[in-house]
Amino acid sequence: MNLRRRPVFMIGVAAELIGVHPQTLRMYEQKGLLRPRKSIKNTRLYCQEDVELGIRIQELTQEMGMNLSGVKRVLEMERRLAKLEAENTELREELVRQREEHGRMVAEVHRSYKRELVLAPRGELVQRPRNTRGIRDTRKGL
Repeated sequence: MNLRRRPVFMIGVAAELIGVHPQTLRMYEQKGLLRPRKSIKNTRLYCQEDVELGIRIQELTQEMGMNLSGVKRVLEMERRLAKLEAENTELREELVRQREEHGRMVAEVHRSYKRELVLAPRGELVQRPRNTRGIRDTRKGL
């Protein structure tokens, strides 16, 4: 398990690290902003990521004056943005791989041309007869 996600802080310690009262963390949990793990004895346990999220919530409420509904919305948009950025990075990497593969395939086709083409003197080229009118005459089987 990632050490940042390992639940190690009880509610009092987490509240102190964030700089809030433990009841505030309970309210954040009730509003769906924080999701602490529960021990066997039903004690709330917070991980380092929870503490960092609590600090972020405090920044949004105290410094920017947001209410908890606004904070929830901002956090959801930040998560969505992070997900889209990761997807965008993945798609860009895939595009680079496909361009490289396409370039290799085009190069292979061009190398095959060299094997198929044979140089011949100009006079020996055979030309297809041309229709003098430029249009196919369909009258009477012509």
